[in-house]
Amino acid sequence: MRNRLLPAGLLILALFTASILVLTQPVINQVKREVLKSTRIMAELFSGLILSAIEQESVANVLKEGLKDIDFPVIVTDNMGIPRAWRNINVDPNKFSAKDLEKPEKLKNDPDYKKLLWTLGRLSRLHPPVKIVKDGTVVGYIYYGDPPILNYLRVLPFLLLTVAVLSFLGLFWAARSIQTYQLETLWVNFAKGLAHQMGTPVSSLYGWFEYLKMDPNTDPMVIEEMGKDLERMKSILRRFSKIGNGGKLHEVNLKEMIEETVEELKKRILKDIDVELDLEDNLIIFGDKELLSWAIENLLKNAYEARRDENPRIRIELKKKGDKKIIRVIDNGKGIPKDKKKLLFKKSFSTKEKGWGMGLVLTRRIIEETHGGKIYLEKSEPLDETIFVIEL
Repeated sequence: MRNRLLPAGLLILALFTASILVLTQPVINQVKREVLKSTRIMAELFSGLILSAIEQESVANVLKEGLKDIDFPVIVTDNMGIPRAWRNINVDPNKFSAKDLEKPEKLKNDPDYKKLLWTLGRLSRLHPPVKIVKDGTVVGYIYYGDPPILNYLRVLPFLLLTVAVLSFLGLFWAARSIQTYQLETLWVNFAKGLAHQMGTPVSSLYGWFEYLKMDPNTDPMVIEEMGKDLERMKSILRRFSKIGNGGKLHEVNLKEMIEETVEELKKRILKDIDVELDLEDNLIIFGDKELLSWAIENLLKNAYEARRDENPRIRIELKKKGDKKIIRVIDNGKGIPKDKKKLLFKKSFSTKEKGWGMGLVLTRRIIEETHGGKIYLEKSEPLDETIFVIEL
C-alpha cells in the first residue's frame, strides 16, 4: 500500500503545483500591465511640468507629491539621469533638496545617495525606463519596479507547494504511525488478555502442584522440574501483564540482570552456543527488571535463531557513555536483509517463515515507552556482524 501511495502523492503534488502556476501567472501579468500603465500616465502628467527647470524647489515638490500614493518602487530622473524624486526605495523622499541634487558630485559619498543610485541601476535592469517627453524632447525618465504583491504572487506557488509537501509527508507519517500504533495496541491487548485468561488455570496448576508435593510417592525430580516450569509460566504471565498495564520502576543492576537472563536462556535455548559477556559493573538504572530481561531475551533469541552453521557467536556488551548505559547485542549470523531494515520495530517483522514478529515490536515498547530509552539496529552485515543497541 505504501509503495502505491508515494507515486500517487507525487503526481498529485505535481498537478497541484502546475495548477497554481497556471492560476497565478495571468494575475502577475495583469499586475505588470497595470504598473506599466500607471507609469506611462505619470510620464504624461510630468511632461506637463517644466522639467528643464526641475532644479526649482516648487517643481521638485510637485514631483514628490505626484509619487505619494505609489505603492511600487519608482525614481524620476532628469534627461541626464540624475534622480529628482523617488518613492518606496528605503531612502527618505525629502532627504535631498533640489539644490543638493543639482550637484551630485558632492553627494557621491553619502550612503543614502549611493543606495539611490544602486536602486536606479537595479530598476533599469528590471524594466526599461519610461521616457517623459515634452514637445518631442525627452526631458526625463521614470524608472520603476514591481509592487510587493508581485513578489508574493511569484513565491506563492512554491509556498503552497511547500505546505502541500509538508502536509503530504505529515499524512504519510500519520498513516504509518497509525498502522504501527494499531499493531502495538493489538499486541498489548493480546498480552493483557492472555495474562488475564491464563491467570486462573495457572493458579489451579499451582494448587495441583502443592497436592503432588505432599504425595510421598511423587518423584522429587518431577516436583523440581514442574516447579521450574510453573515459575517460568508465572514469569511469562507477569511480563504480559506488565506490558499491558505498565509497572513500577525500581533500581536495576544491569550487569546482574543480563547475567541472570543469559543463565536462564542457557538452560532452555542457548545450549549449544556460548554467549560472550563484556559487562561493566555497578551500572544502575530505574526500571522494570523483568521487562528489561524480556527485551534482552528477545534479542538473544533472534540472534540465536539467525545463527550461522559454523562458528556461531553471540556477544553482549554493557558500557557507560556519559549519562547513558549502552547495551550492545552482537552476533555473526544471517543478519537483516537491506530491504527489511526499515520494518524493524515498526510492524510485525520476522526472518522466520512461521514467526509472528511480535518480539521486536514489544522490545521497542519496553525500551522506549516503559523506560524512555532507545533501541536501534547499528549494523547488519550477513554472516559477519549484526549489532542491536539499547540506550538507557
